[in-house]
Amino acid sequence: MRKTILAIFAAGMLISCASKQQSPILIERSGIKKDERNYHVVQEGFGIDARLKKVFLAGYVAEGMNKNLVNLLWGPPDRESENGLTWEYINYKTGEVITRLRWEEIDPLQHRGVDWTNASKLVGIEGDPYGGSPPPPSFDDDGIY
Repeated sequence: MRKTILAIFAAGMLISCASKQQSPILIERSGIKKDERNYHVVQEGFGIDARLKKVFLAGYVAEGMNKNLVNLLWGPPDRESENGLTWEYINYKTGEVITRLRWEEIDPLQHRGVDWTNASKLVGIEGDPYGGSPPPPSFDDDGIY
C-alpha cells in the first residue's frame, strides 16, 4: 500500500513538472517569481534603464535587455544558433517557435556601470513578443512600457 501511494505521488510530481516545462507561456517555464523580480532589479540592476526595469518587473522582455535578464524571466533558450546570437523558445506541443530573440555583442567598456552579463544586448524579437503571455494593457503598439 505504501509503495502504491509513493508511486502515485511520484507520478503526479512528474506530470506537474513536465506540464510546467512544456508550457507555451515562457514566463511559466522556469522564470523567477514576480516577488523575486524586485530583488534582482534592486540588488543587481544598477545601470539598467528605468523603462527596462518596469518591463522586467512586469514579466516581459524588451529590446535592450541583456541575456541575464531574459534568462531570469524565460529560462535558457530551447535552441541557440549563430554562436549564441539567436535564441529560440519552442512550443513543445506543436514544435513551432514561440519567440526568436536576436542578440548583438557589445563592448562592455563602452557601457560602464551597466551589468552586461554575457556582453550581449537584445536587438530583435520575432514571433510572439510576450512569450505566450497576454500583452499587458500598459504596453503601446511599439512595445514600450
